[in-house]
Amino acid sequence: MHSLKKQKDFQNVYQNGSVFGNRQLVMIYKKNNLEMNRIAVIASKKVSNRAVDRNRLRRQIKEAYRHMEAKLKLGYDIIFIVKKNCLNQPYIVLEKALNHLMYKKDLFR
Repeated sequence: MHSLKKQKDFQNVYQNGSVFGNRQLVMIYKKNNLEMNRIAVIASKKVSNRAVDRNRLRRQIKEAYRHMEAKLKLGYDIIFIVKKNCLNQPYIVLEKALNHLMYKKDLFR
C-alpha cells in the first residue's frame, strides 16, 4: 500500500478528482498514470478531539483497504475522509462502507 504524501498531489486530487460518499466516508479519487494506487485517510478533529480515536479510524480504514487492494484497479490516487458518525462503528461497518464506495465507482477489476 502506497501513501499519498505530497501537498501538490493532494491539491491535484482535490481540484480535479471525483467525489463520492456514504454515511461513513467520503472518497475523492483521480487517475494518476502510475502502476499503483496511492491512498490517504483524513480524520479531522471534527470527528474526535482525541488523537487515539482518529488514529484508530485511520488504521481500520487502511486495514480494510489492504484486504481489498488485490481486487482493485491500479492507477488511482484516493483520499478517504472520515465522517463523525463512524466513530463508534465496528470494523465490519467501516469495511462495508469502503467496499460500497469502491463498488459504486467501479474500482474493482
